[in-house]
Amino acid sequence: MTDTPSWRTLVTRGAARLASAGVEVSYREAQSLWCQASGVPLVRWLSGQARVTPSMRAHFEEAIDQRCQRVPYHYIVGRREFMGLDLMVDSRVLIPRPETEHLVERVLRDTAKTTQRIVDVGTGSGAVALALAYYGDPKWHIMGVDISSSALAVAQDNAHRIATRTEIQWIYGDLLNEVAGPLTVVVANLPYVDIDQAGELEPELQYEPACALYAPEQGLAVIKRLIRQLPTKLAMKGRVYLEIGAGQADAVEELLRDQQFTVLEREKDLAGIDRIICAERKA
Repeated sequence: MTDTPSWRTLVTRGAARLASAGVEVSYREAQSLWCQASGVPLVRWLSGQARVTPSMRAHFEEAIDQRCQRVPYHYIVGRREFMGLDLMVDSRVLIPRPETEHLVERVLRDTAKTTQRIVDVGTGSGAVALALAYYGDPKWHIMGVDISSSALAVAQDNAHRIATRTEIQWIYGDLLNEVAGPLTVVVANLPYVDIDQAGELEPELQYEPACALYAPEQGLAVIKRLIRQLPTKLAMKGRVYLEIGAGQADAVEELLRDQQFTVLEREKDLAGIDRIICAERKA
């Protein structure tokens, strides 16, 4: 009878397969996938308190197979941390990025602790709306809107699991079409990757929803439509916070000025790219 390999041997083999497939942090991911597949925390494996079973091994090897096909790690484990919140994610929604945490932090820093009407446009997993509702003022009225009903289902599932300071209103609709004004804050992480570049990007992106990633017109088509809606929905001196792609800041600022907005600031991400634009509607 063949001895069952140890958990360390299985993880090492899995890490070698991941490395061959081009996964950069191969050992760490293999170790994490092992804990996910086995349902046993790492500390118990390190202390010798757990034993490998055939079922654990089968689940782990299936997860390694998926990751070697470059299925995103967070889809395999079904979770993504965002600003300390444990979000469920799957192929119905974009995986929240660290850059978007800076977007939320900026809104929280700027927005007064008084009654506000805030909408997160293109909410996806609900990450931005939930973080604002969790860390913001209980007097805020927060809405999350998305054109994808399946994405909204994920957002609502996350809302049921996370105890926020204020309840979120979830709205099915295209941008601000179904949102009643006047709003005081609009925050949006819309698709901004140029659709013509879709084939040039990392392989994991093929598994994420294209409608949440790509847009025509050098990636600006959806952002343009939102900006043109703002004067009919945003209150005077209301603010908009947009996450944008590399090289888009000048064009987005021009679009905002055309709609009678004062651009208050650009904010760079950790890579030094202009990633967030904050603007205020002129009184």
